[in-house]
Amino acid sequence: MSENGAVGFIGLGAMGYGMARNLVEKGHDVLAYDLQSQPLQRLVQQGGREAGSVAEIGRSCRQVMVMVVDGAQVESVVCGPGGLLETMTDGVILINSTIALSELRRIAAVVETSNVTLIDCPVSGGITGADEGTLTMLCGGDVDAFEAQRPLLDAVSANVTHLGPLGAGMVGKLANNLILGVGRLAIAEAFSMAQKAGLSTEALYKTMITCTADSKQLRGLEGAIVRGEYPSRTFLGLKDLSAAVDSGAAVGQAMPVTGLARELYQLIEDKSGGLGGSDEVLRYLLDN
Repeated sequence: MSENGAVGFIGLGAMGYGMARNLVEKGHDVLAYDLQSQPLQRLVQQGGREAGSVAEIGRSCRQVMVMVVDGAQVESVVCGPGGLLETMTDGVILINSTIALSELRRIAAVVETSNVTLIDCPVSGGITGADEGTLTMLCGGDVDAFEAQRPLLDAVSANVTHLGPLGAGMVGKLANNLILGVGRLAIAEAFSMAQKAGLSTEALYKTMITCTADSKQLRGLEGAIVRGEYPSRTFLGLKDLSAAVDSGAAVGQAMPVTGLARELYQLIEDKSGGLGGSDEVLRYLLDN
């Protein structure tokens, strides 16, 4: 049970649901909110509690984890009408969503006028990591506030690292995701080239994992490359590459490679009618 009472959790999507469930299973009193009723009811059946609104969580909780889709949603949940800051008088908000550094700074500027502390702690590890509690959590913010949240962070993650001041966790996560985004595009181009040259993608894949191009990412895409399987993914390449380019601009770093990759993701999204998950870049290039 959390020393500070109920833990608020906002956003029970593919990643958030597993995280919230792990908090419940580790003995925390979780008061959750999502726009969709189905995941809320599932969590209630497993021991969580349902909040009627974000504002109710702000009134009831001194620790709140936010795992929504993008910066606009985070800003709305924290600072918007009916948001946490309308009812939360003190405590800690932990931003688990992956957003741009400029978006986090804008939210932080509003939070600074309150008695609430903000910590950025985006996660890596996908749906499996969220379900199994084996996520990596990259954190930024006040060190003492971070250490005080260890019971929550450890309940959902196997690897928790404090990387520096507020924003450091977000920059670390975006660094990871820009490597994923650029790498996934490179893999898609490589296998599309090979396929058009008459090679068996399966034979090439089995050979490549013995070569210097072998990687965890390449092996994770075996289903898409070899069998045409494109399961839903939590990594949204276009969104995260856009956030990485934006964050580079915020610190004065040119991002030509990431910027070009972002433009190619946008081009493929426009032509394909929506990427959905980032594996769709493979589908588009391999099927065209």
